[in-house]
Amino acid sequence: MISGAMRGKGLGDALAKHLLKAENDEVIFLAPRGLGSPDLIGQIRELVALSLGGRTDQPIYHAHVDPEIEISDNAGARRRWWALFEREFRLASQPYCGAVHVKYGREHEHRVYGLVRRDGGVVDLAWDYARREKVSRIVEYEYGLAPVPSKHARAIARALREEGRADVADWLEAAGMLDIERPVAPLSPQERLIEERTGIALASVRAAALSAWHASEDGEGLRDALRERGLRLHAGRSGPVVFDEAGQARLLTRLIGAASKAADGQRVPAAAVRARLEDVSLTQAGEQADGRDHGKAVRAGATAAGDPVGFGSVGGAGGAGSGGSDRGPAIPDDGGRNAGRGDPLPAIRRLQGLGLVDLRALARRLRAFDQRRLALLDMERKRLGNGLATTDMWGVGRL
Repeated sequence: MISGAMRGKGLGDALAKHLLKAENDEVIFLAPRGLGSPDLIGQIRELVALSLGGRTDQPIYHAHVDPEIEISDNAGARRRWWALFEREFRLASQPYCGAVHVKYGREHEHRVYGLVRRDGGVVDLAWDYARREKVSRIVEYEYGLAPVPSKHARAIARALREEGRADVADWLEAAGMLDIERPVAPLSPQERLIEERTGIALASVRAAALSAWHASEDGEGLRDALRERGLRLHAGRSGPVVFDEAGQARLLTRLIGAASKAADGQRVPAAAVRARLEDVSLTQAGEQADGRDHGKAVRAGATAAGDPVGFGSVGGAGGAGSGGSDRGPAIPDDGGRNAGRGDPLPAIRRLQGLGLVDLRALARRLRAFDQRRLALLDMERKRLGNGLATTDMWGVGRL
């Protein structure tokens, strides 16, 4: 069973348009649960509107499942998977909508769930990848398939035994899944999306960074070698970052480390990359061609006042608080549950240190966010009418 999931804000109609893609041979709409809108775009907008009283800014959970071709009862396998999935994440009472895609004679199913509960709490998605893998292993076992290798195999087997499914755990152990080398995906879901958006393969950026590393002997040489390969070197929050031709920020230490590991099995340590650039004065993104820098020059590896990875790349390739590929850091205001509750000066200094390009991009995003939020609030007010005082956040009448 192949599954995937992504959590998001749900603002805009991009997700609905993705589910309606004409590239599929057929799109079959699912009967929604807990929603009244007649079409998929309206249903997702309704899910977002219903979440406005919740304690999260990512209330939408998009999941999909694709049964193996060896399973003849595709629809039955999907029903079983979703039943186990909803039980695992306690989603059985949550509203959802979705569609079944038919492509090349095979069917796979997408569902979009609202994560905010009636009381304003949020569905717990901790360790969602491993938990979805557990659900898939159960279905594979029940349909007589061989188990799929997973890096979470030991944790899955332990959880299965605790939940009384020793039969599935024994099946995994007998197949040797607990002892095989843990597989590593070549790209994360975020990296795949970035590749689709920019048209630039991450592997090619990694190869260019490693080539520049081998072609240089010092920091200035590395910067020049990167520039020759279309990569601009700047300061980042947790080390030097490079911008590719599409303006996507990537952490240099991760690029070189991953490329060297794939090339000869020996990873170039991040410390070695930072050491080579130790005496190089790096600037933040936003320096103009005349040499005037809109940010502060810092040493490589030092904390930058305005991090292009954290605030989105030049030209708006990323969003406020969104990380770049290669899992670059994206934790605003020092992150954690207490973010924003302590000293505001670090955040203020980062904002003050942003270059002109990043400031304009951030301002555009904030203005768009305000308009979308006001539109959703207005839609919710119209839907509830004068019943705000007698209904809960879902529009259901109180006793």
